[in-house]
Amino acid sequence: MNENGFSRTLTLKNSIYLGLSSMIGAGLFNNIALTAKVSSYSAILGLLLASTLAFANASSSAQLASLYPQTGGTYLYAKNTLGNGAANIAGFVFIVGKTISCVAIALTLGNYLSPVNSKEFAVLLSFVVFLIGFTGIHKTAKIAKWFVWILFGLLAFYTISIVITPEVSFNIPIAEQFSLNNLLLSGSIWFFAFTGYSRLATFGEEVKNPEKIIPTAIFTGLGITVLCYLVISWITLSIVEPNIIMNSKTPLLIAMDLSSMSAFSFLIVFGSSIAMASVFLALMPGISRIYVAMARDRIFPRVLSTVHKRFNSAYISEVIVLVTVVIGIYQLDIINSIKLSSFFILIYYSITNLSVIKIGRSQRIYSVFIAYYGLLLCLVFAFSLVIPVSYTHLRAHETKANLVFRLLL
Repeated sequence: MNENGFSRTLTLKNSIYLGLSSMIGAGLFNNIALTAKVSSYSAILGLLLASTLAFANASSSAQLASLYPQTGGTYLYAKNTLGNGAANIAGFVFIVGKTISCVAIALTLGNYLSPVNSKEFAVLLSFVVFLIGFTGIHKTAKIAKWFVWILFGLLAFYTISIVITPEVSFNIPIAEQFSLNNLLLSGSIWFFAFTGYSRLATFGEEVKNPEKIIPTAIFTGLGITVLCYLVISWITLSIVEPNIIMNSKTPLLIAMDLSSMSAFSFLIVFGSSIAMASVFLALMPGISRIYVAMARDRIFPRVLSTVHKRFNSAYISEVIVLVTVVIGIYQLDIINSIKLSSFFILIYYSITNLSVIKIGRSQRIYSVFIAYYGLLLCLVFAFSLVIPVSYTHLRAHETKANLVFRLLL
C-alpha cells in the first residue's frame, strides 16, 4: 500500500479489461439510434471522426498518466501544469459529466429491461454496482474480465445473426445526408461512447508499473473498442434503416428482431445488461477517485478521501456518487443525459490536451500537434452540442457548423 492509502493491484490484463468494460456499453446499445436521427447512414462518418478524437485524447491521457501516476486523472495533471483554477474546473466537470454518464447508462439498461419501469431498474443497477465497487477495484476488474468476454460472445452472435440473414446488403450509403453540421453533431454524440479510456488514469495509484501499463492498456482497449463499434454500427444499419431506429431506445433489439435468429432477441437484452453493468463497474469507482483527489486538496471535506483498509475502496465517496446518480435518474432522460455528459467531458479533455501542450518538449511522448488537434476538436464538438439549441445567432444563409467555426476562430 502506498503512502496515500491505495494498493497497486492492477496488472496489464486487469487494466485492459477494466478499460474495455468502461467503453463497450451504453454507446454501443443506444448511440446508433441517436446519431442515425441526426445524420442517417453518415452516422458512420461521425463515428470515425469521434474515434480520431478519442485517440488524440487517449495519447494525451497516456502521456500525463506516465508523468503523474497518482489518483486524480486530469484534475491532478492540470494542477501540476496549469494551476489550481484549471484543476478545479477539470475536477468538477469530470464529476458532473461522469455522474450524468452513469444516469444515461442506467436509464439505457432500464429501457432494455422494462420500458415501463425503466427508472426503477436503473436505480436497482446503481445499488448492485455500488455494492460490487465497495469490495475494491481489484475484484471489480476480475468481474469486468468475465463481463467483457460474455459481451464479446453475445456481440459475435449478433453479428453472425445479421450476416446470415438473406437479402441484407452491407453496401450502405454512408454519404447520405452528409453535411459538416451533421458530421460534427453525430461525432459529438458518438464521443460519449469512447470516454471510458480515461478511467485508467483516475486509478493511477492502483496500477502496477503505471508508467508502462496505463498507456498500453489505454490504446489496446480503445483500438478494440473502435473496431467493435464500427462493425456493430455497420451491420445494424445494413439490416434496419435509420428512419426505423432513430426514435428507438432499443435499436439493436429492433435489428435482432429482423434477423434470421430473431428467436434469440432476448440475448440482446441480456447483452445490454452485461454491457451497462460492466461500464458502471468501472465508472462509479472512477468518479469516486476524483472526489478523493480533490478531498486531499481540501476542495471537498477530507472525509471523502477515506480509503477502506480491507477493501481498498473509497467507500464514502462512492456513497456520494450513488446518491447523486439516483437523483439524476429521476431528473433526466437518456438523450439529454448523453448530450450533457458529452459536453462536460469534452471540456474535461480540452484541459487534458491543454496540459500536454503546457508540459516541456522533453516530457512528451507524442507530437504536440496531436494535443492541439484534440483540443480544437473537443471545443468544436462541445459547441456543436450547445449551439444547435438556438438559431438566434445565425447569420443569413449560415449553417450551425459555420457558426461554430466563426465563434471559435
